[in-house]
This record gives sequence, structure tokens and C-alpha cells, in this order.
Amino acid sequence: MNMKKNKKKKIIIIAIIFILVLAIVGASYAYWAFSLNQVRNNRLLSSCLNVTLTSDSDTISLQKAYPILDADGMEQIPYTFTIKNTCDTFISYDISLGLLEETTLNSKYVAAVLDKNEIKLLSEYPEKTLDGYKEARVLHSGSLAFEDEVTFNLRIWMDESVTANDTDSMNKVLKSKIVVTANISTYSPVDLGFTTLADAMLVNEYQSTSLESAKERIAKKQTPTFSKPAPITEWQEVHDTNLSSVVSTMPHPDLVGQGGIYSNLTNENILPVLGTGYTFNSETGKYALTNYQAVDPTTLNYSQQDYYYCESNFGTDVNGNITLYRYSSNCALIYKVVGATKENGTTTGSNGVEIKTVNYRITAHKYNQLELVSDKSDKGLYIMDDDYGTSYYYRGSVTNNYVKFAGYYWRIIRLNGDGSVRMLYAGTSPTAAGTDLNMRLTDSNLGFTNRTTSPFNTTKNNPGYLGYMYGNTLNSSYAETNANENDSEIKKYLDSWYRQNIVDKGLSSYMADAGFCNDRSIASTANNGDGVQASGKNSTYAGYQRYYLLKSPKLVCPNASNDLFTLNGNSKGNQALTYPIGLITVDELMLSGLVSGYVNKLAYTYSSYTYWGMTPTSFIANNAAANLFTANSLGYANNYDVASWVGIRAVINLGSDVEITGGIGTANDPFVVKTA
Repeated sequence: MNMKKNKKKKIIIIAIIFILVLAIVGASYAYWAFSLNQVRNNRLLSSCLNVTLTSDSDTISLQKAYPILDADGMEQIPYTFTIKNTCDTFISYDISLGLLEETTLNSKYVAAVLDKNEIKLLSEYPEKTLDGYKEARVLHSGSLAFEDEVTFNLRIWMDESVTANDTDSMNKVLKSKIVVTANISTYSPVDLGFTTLADAMLVNEYQSTSLESAKERIAKKQTPTFSKPAPITEWQEVHDTNLSSVVSTMPHPDLVGQGGIYSNLTNENILPVLGTGYTFNSETGKYALTNYQAVDPTTLNYSQQDYYYCESNFGTDVNGNITLYRYSSNCALIYKVVGATKENGTTTGSNGVEIKTVNYRITAHKYNQLELVSDKSDKGLYIMDDDYGTSYYYRGSVTNNYVKFAGYYWRIIRLNGDGSVRMLYAGTSPTAAGTDLNMRLTDSNLGFTNRTTSPFNTTKNNPGYLGYMYGNTLNSSYAETNANENDSEIKKYLDSWYRQNIVDKGLSSYMADAGFCNDRSIASTANNGDGVQASGKNSTYAGYQRYYLLKSPKLVCPNASNDLFTLNGNSKGNQALTYPIGLITVDELMLSGLVSGYVNKLAYTYSSYTYWGMTPTSFIANNAAANLFTANSLGYANNYDVASWVGIRAVINLGSDVEITGGIGTANDPFVVKTA
């Protein structure tokens, strides 16, 4: 099927498919010739004539137009389109599929779904009267504030229930158009009586007038596939024409053969790795070097041969031993090298020993990635159980989860099982990005001056430092190591921010104590350590296993009595918190759409500046490094050692009874918490 835009850039879908299906029933044969067409322009019937309809994809491919399973129908390439409100007024809209007079196929034989909502027969959608159409069915209704936009993915196929006995489905034609009607909006959750944030976010998902109806529709949505990102994106390479400079710091050749902390060094492994070619995976957005080798980049002739670089550097373990990091694959960023220089330098190892280095300064063109096209079907609210009951979480490239509270913007992560609303800090403006998404704090008592980054803990050489709070790190007991007795560095920062921005502003009564899971449970893998440094083994934590191996998030905290951080007096959790503030978990990042091995810069949790999560990944015994998950600026979750300086985006919970003054959750019309 082909789709083309006319000269006015309106969408024309021409889809003519002739299908021959032989359905064997005993000795008889049935014949379908089903043609699905969209012809002429889509229509916008609106009092706001500047509402625009644009297409993100040129084709919709129906590989099978005979009766197919719903699962196969959902595997088809969708028709993707975007509606944007360019008027200076609030609008409501309906998206309908209008069947033209030439249609002879009964709509009861056609399955249709927008995004990953409940799959229904076209005949089951609400009917709408539109001039010039034999039949029209409303697929979705919504509202948009000025300059807000929303993207949809439409899939249609002949329903799996059609059989050879349905003779009136054979040799039929369906010709249709997408019709968007818009008017000045009257929809408002508050005006309909949904005055709490918890209720408003639920009914707002489908512009419902019934809370129970909204919950029922959300529960019927298709279960996400957590092994794929949300949205699913096809990436294209981006080659920066400007020159960048990147430094590869490696051990000096004089250290080779000296033994001791340098015993693992060779003339080969102290050199950076460069390749003469590369591959790019358009599904994952990752690069890999080809024909790579360890080489001094200052000795190469870049006018005769292309060379590419990912990353090469080194660190030291707790005893000062050299640990080398040289990457040639799974790179979200590589460099096409045009020149290099080198100079001698020094760095100080973890044991205080000064180490001679060579700093290779590489001049290059940066290669990263840009979204080419994406399937944004997997978005909106979904359900999963947490420690309190049924949680409703946001997933994908959602645009209706903005909240304005305490002078800041927030993105709703989920409605907790106890009815409270969990939110991620999102800056002082709805368009905040990068470092502007990080919290800022000045606290003379703690030595902070306009700080936007922080280590999770200042020391990394014990698994105890993976804790939001930790115990005695000079022992051999898991329980003592992970006792909640000492505040982490990040907790001190967040507690200070909370005092200044919540307590001192008189907003404490709006907060809820729903807990924050700092899951320190050990993964059930062979030959795994036990989370105690004295064991001498590497320890892999359960969060690592869920993200990298199982690709299976969960919201129930595995060891809630110790790792679910709550306030004193809570019936659940460890009751160790001073203030109800924490960080996002890797499971919540996974639910938002991040997946190991894929670049995802479109999920609502993405930031172009790396920020801390709250879930441990591993403790590496040989270099005594405690590692914790972050939301990486390259578009995926990965681990940093806890002593790294990383951005901070706090997570808080608002009470189930917190009211709003209005809004529909978009950047330009956020839910506004009523605080007066």
C-alpha cells in the first residue's frame, strides 16, 4: 500500500491490496479478495482551521488482508499521524475512520486499534454522522492546548473471527479516510468533578466522564513488550560536520613490565582501540567498530585511511591496580578521527600512588543518531501491582503527565497502589532539558553552592555504599553492611532540597509516604557474591538481572522490610526516612520505555544529562567498585560507580486527596496542584 502527500502536504493514502486466500473446509475452497483503500485527502472539520494533520510515515503495510490473529495484526507497520493545535485556544477533537460510499465490506469484519489500546471491531466503536460518508466510527477523543501535539498509530486488518462461512465478507472493498473534527474544547477533569490529581490523571487518559470506565479501559490495554523500547524507533546515523575533541587517557609505556599494580599492562593493551570501519544498527541506535586494533592514533595517516574511535581509558581498583576500559561495540557514540596529538601526564590512583599517563587528544567528527521514524503505539497508562495494590504507570513518549507543584514542573511516573501520585522532577519550565532538568541547591551547612550534580556516596569501595542509607562497612555480614544507619551523600542533598522547597514553603501536608525501593537483594545467578566485600566475589544485584538479563520490571520491592524507604510510623517498609523523597528505580525506567541494548531518547524519562537512579547493579570485588543504575544521557539505563558526579532528579509522592485547580497534563496546560 502506498501513501503520498499532495502538494498541500495533506495526506493521501492509497492502499489497494488484492488478496487470494484459500481456506480449506473439507473439499471446499473459499475466496477472499479484500481491498482496503484510503483515497483523496484526509479531512479536518474544525472551528479552529489551523489544526494541522501531518504524517510521520509514508506507508502502511498490510502484508496479510485475509483473516489474521490479533497478534499478527499488531505486528503490521502502523499508519502514524500527528495532530497539532496551532491555534491560540484550547480544542477538543475526535479521530474518526470514515468509510466512503464505495465501501462494500461490513465494518463488523474489520479489527481496528489506535496505539495499544483494546482491539475492537470497527463496528464496536461509537458511530458518528459525517456528511459524505457511508459510515464513520470514532476511534479516539481528546483535547489539546495551544501548540500541544499528539501522535497516533493506526492498525486495521480483517478480524481473526471471520471464517469461510462469512460469505458476505468475500470479494469486498473497504475505502476509508481519517477524519479529524475539532472545536473549542469544553473538556476539563475539574469541571467534570474530578478535582484530585489522582482521579484527573486517570480520566484524562481517554477524556472519560467516568472514573470506573477509565480504569476499565486502561486495564484492557495490551500488555507491553518489555524486551522492546517504547517507542520502538528506527534510527538514522548523524554525522556532525563540526570537529570535536575527545581525550583517551592511557597508562604510560614506561609502566609496562614494572610489576606490582602494573602487572597486567602490555605494550598492546595500553593503547587506544581504533577501527578502519564501523557498522550501525538502525533498530538499537548503536555503533560497532570493524577491523579494530590497539594503535597509537598519532602514528596513523588519516588522509589515506578512515579511522573510527569509541572509547578507551583506565581506572584503578581499591588496591591501586590498573583496570583497562576499551570499547569497540555497543557504542551509542563514535568518532571519525581526522588527527591526534599526545602528551604525557599523571593521575592519582585509588591508593594515592601517582601514575604516569599518556593523554591522546583525538580530533574527530562525532557520530550519533537521530530518530528516523518510530512506532509510538506503546504509550500512556498501563497497570502493574506494587507494594500497595494496583499501580497505573506512564509509558513511552507521553505528553499528558505534566504537573506544576511547589514552583516546579514534574512528570508523573505512576499512580501508586495506595492512591498517591509519584512524580519525577522536571525543572522550572515545561521545556527544561539537559542540566535544567537537574535540581539546584545551595546549602552552606553541607557545603553546597548552586549544585546540580552529586555523587551517590563519596566512597565506592564497599557494597554498603549502594544504599540510600548504609550500615557498618567494616564487617562481613550482609545485614550489618546494609543496615539503614548512615545517610548517603545523595540523601543528604535531597533532604536539604526537601527542607528548603517543601517544608519551608509549608507544603508538607501535600506529601505522601509511599516509599522508595533501594533494592539491594542479590540476583540468583551462579557463582554470585553475597553483597559483602569480605567474600572476595563480584556481587550482582537483582535489579541488574531484571534489566540486562530478564528484561522484566517489577514494582513490588523484593526486600521491603529493609529496602523500601518509608517514614517512621508507616506500616510498610523500613521506617528509616527523615523526609519522603527519593529517586527513580531502574524498574520505573524500564516501565517508561528504556530497554537494555537500545537507544531511547523519546521516553518521557529521557534527559540529555545523566541522572541518578536508586537501584544497585553490582559490586566488583577486584577493583572494589559499587555500581548503581543511572538514566544515561545517551538514551538507556546503565551503571556508574557511586562516587561519580551525576545529575539529580528527585522523586516525590503527592497524597491521594491532593486537589488541582485545572489542566489536562500537557506541557502547555499542566495539572496545577491547588495549594491555597
